[in-house]
Amino acid sequence: MTKLSYDDAQHVIDGGHLSKSIACFEHNGAHTKPASAQRHDKIEASIGWFYQLSLIMRKWWFDTSALSLHSMQLSFELDDARQLVACQPYAIKDSNCLIKEFMLLANMSIAAHIKASFPNSALLCRHALPLEHCLEDVCHQLAHAGIEIDTQSAGTISDSIWHISNADTRYTVEEMLTQPMQCTAYFLTHAIHDRAEYRHYALNAPLYTHFTSLICRYADVIVHHLLEALLAVHSNHVTTEHTLLPPYYSPFFLQTNATGSLTTAIHDLQSILVPAPELLAIMAHQCNLCKDTAKKAQDASLKLFLVNYLAATALRTDAPGIITYAIVTKIGENGISFVTPLFGVNGIIYMDCITDHKNQVIFANGHEWKLHL
Repeated sequence: MTKLSYDDAQHVIDGGHLSKSIACFEHNGAHTKPASAQRHDKIEASIGWFYQLSLIMRKWWFDTSALSLHSMQLSFELDDARQLVACQPYAIKDSNCLIKEFMLLANMSIAAHIKASFPNSALLCRHALPLEHCLEDVCHQLAHAGIEIDTQSAGTISDSIWHISNADTRYTVEEMLTQPMQCTAYFLTHAIHDRAEYRHYALNAPLYTHFTSLICRYADVIVHHLLEALLAVHSNHVTTEHTLLPPYYSPFFLQTNATGSLTTAIHDLQSILVPAPELLAIMAHQCNLCKDTAKKAQDASLKLFLVNYLAATALRTDAPGIITYAIVTKIGENGISFVTPLFGVNGIIYMDCITDHKNQVIFANGHEWKLHL
């Protein structure tokens, strides 16, 4: 037993070894004791095996029509005076992907279990189909640039993206394709009767929920309580028959003496262990509101930090200002839509701002404009 950071796991994935300063423990009955030196070797081997397994899982997701649109996250470095001194994209490492694959698998597995046990009271997460008209508009714009996107499924969109060799162009296309994508939404199975609407479009999964991030999302807490109710019912029936399932007791639920089949027990105990569907539906709605609001706050915070960083950089005498380039995604009557791959920022430069004395064209030819903004 040990606690590792993403950097620790990444170091092992890259061929290194765990630091000897990392504490490892092993169980000795009801107690734990420091592990032997060989335990580090076993942990390193386990990381390697899990990493290889995650690669197989990731390939399987995309072979079965999954879609991942990368949205750049910026990280900022502050000095001792809490002033911004650096900004760069947050690096996604192989160790991040390793954990992500198993989190996806856990979320899908838990979704299937709680849906099977509580057909009308399962809190799931759905991702609806993209907005058709908006998707057609984006693909039409890309077609003019010689980029064809097959929109038959999430998987064909993913294949089309990965055929783009230029990294900045690929990122820009991903940014454009996020526009027609709808947000994920929590829902209660009691509220949606069409099973097809349970699907998670991007993951191409029939059932999905959030289970793995208790410290970030209240929805995960609800799902944990549903799983806890399921385990409480299981403990009354299968512990004597299946030695791998230990007795389960929860301080949150009343002790029960349910008898009969598991299905009967769940039916009898659902009113005790699981909140009413109407209450869960209200919780799901509130979780959606909080999730969307938190995402807007996060995006606004990143933009605020970026603006402050750029403003501070402009005042520096050693290297004033930052010169980067943007990819124009659309030219409208009133402005130019653009994406800057360096910072992952997209926006619109309005024509009336370009004519301002502070924002002027200082270079132009048939293919490029250089603007001072």
